[in-house]
Amino acid sequence: MPKRPPPVTPEGFLATQDLRERGWTTRLIREFLGEHDAERPNGLKMGRRRLPPVKLYREERVSDAEREEAFLVAQGRAMEARERAERAGRTRRANRERALSALVEEWVPSVQALPVRRGAVRLARAPYARDVVREVARVGASAGRLSAPEERFVRRALAFRLDAALASAYAWFPVPKQPDGDRVTVRARDDGWED
Repeated sequence: MPKRPPPVTPEGFLATQDLRERGWTTRLIREFLGEHDAERPNGLKMGRRRLPPVKLYREERVSDAEREEAFLVAQGRAMEARERAERAGRTRRANRERALSALVEEWVPSVQALPVRRGAVRLARAPYARDVVREVARVGASAGRLSAPEERFVRRALAFRLDAALASAYAWFPVPKQPDGDRVTVRARDDGWED
């Protein structure tokens, strides 16, 4: 069965997505355009379920609305609100990352140089795998539930600290580099296996 071509928006109409690209929000559409003028099939599916039809608005009606001063003022407010929300989100994420980094920095891996052949990086890390899992759980308990990206961030940061400690215990262990290329300054605590 040949694949059908995707539905195309008819000439003289704009789809909701076209309006969003022009700076319209759901509220602006509802307030300044009201009911849509036509519909077309969506063409997309979610599993076996077809998505609802795409709402279409006459282009001339959209252009008339975009020339109204009330629309321009409302659109300006909407853009400012979106920018404020994005800034607040970036600030929240940066604060969360700083808090997680501070919790990770509390961990000073306690490592010992074991009889491991030179270059056996995985074998050198193996005895401390449970410590990393335990530290991820500690950070999660202190910071609240971790999202999947946050958990990956914490695991990488803890692995970085472990590798730095192992590099100070084994002369041959590769010294990890910070993402910007700087060498790490974490020291290993050599007071035994457990804290």
